Amino acid sequence: MLSRAQQILLKRAQREAGLGDEEYRHALGLVAACRSSKDAALSDRHLDLLLGFFEAVHWRAVDAGTVRANGSPTAVFRQRGYWSRKNTRQESSRDRFLKNTIERQITEFESALAALGFGADYCQAIRARAVEGRRDPHSQFLYRSALARTLCSKQKARPA
Repeated sequence: MLSRAQQILLKRAQREAGLGDEEYRHALGLVAACRSSKDAALSDRHLDLLLGFFEAVHWRAVDAGTVRANGSPTAVFRQRGYWSRKNTRQESSRDRFLKNTIERQITEFESALAALGFGADYCQAIRARAVEGRRDPHSQFLYRSALARTLCSKQKARPA
């Protein structure tokens, strides 16, 4: 389900693209099989696809002269291709945010283990056992979880 801020962004994009309500609802139906931005079926990926679609409609209308480009710094479509380049089919903004958060946490856990006397080789062994040759995006989550469990147990075992 989209947040309220995402719903507002979607409606602003509709206005900037010059789409009427029926065209907007048709686009929602094509992309997400729903008719409202409040539908629980809408995901972040649907939002990315809709913004890319509305962006293409907007710039085609600008090229045709039926819509004027908005030069405002708050405009949804202030530069060509922004939304289509920003969120590719492989990842969304939320994916990038989570990836950065996970990487930061992994660094913190590795540093905490190093402070307890467990070096990089120890962390590499944890990684090898945790991911077991997996190359999917979830391997970082598995490694982070294994580090957190190990750090917790090492801190409990350490005499005060």
